[in-house]
Amino acid sequence: MGLYERTLEKFARMPVGDWYMKQIAPRLDPPLLRLTGGRVSSVYPVPVMMLTTTGAKTGQPRTLPLLYLTDGDDLILIASNYGRTTHPAWYRNLVANPKVEVLAGSRSGSYMATEITDPAERDRAWDLALDMYAGYGDYEGRAGDRTIPLVRLSRPAD
Repeated sequence: MGLYERTLEKFARMPVGDWYMKQIAPRLDPPLLRLTGGRVSSVYPVPVMMLTTTGAKTGQPRTLPLLYLTDGDDLILIASNYGRTTHPAWYRNLVANPKVEVLAGSRSGSYMATEITDPAERDRAWDLALDMYAGYGDYEGRAGDRTIPLVRLSRPAD
């Protein structure tokens, strides 16, 4: 990790950075990501996508920016909810309706979501998440008894 990435991570783990990630980035990133085809966000070079799910209760499309990591051709999402003790709404939407749309540069398109439940696979994916952003460890501590779900997005078979 370069100096810029280390500085960005330190900032994100500070109270002001936490506030920025919760309040400002979610407002800046949608227009930035749409304007750049999913290539640039307010926390560039950290990978951020626009994820469109189908609402579990409403059936309506729901779109929001999310950090992600890559694992081969797949994408991995971390349902940390900033360390809250409840799962994020987007995760509940994926459980109810696993077909999603992603705007993330060359990785844009349709995907199917599955939760990573195999312990060895989950441990490997969690290590990848911590390598990308050590703050996920902070979130894990704040989440209490909740295990933070990891979700794999895979392209559907043709």
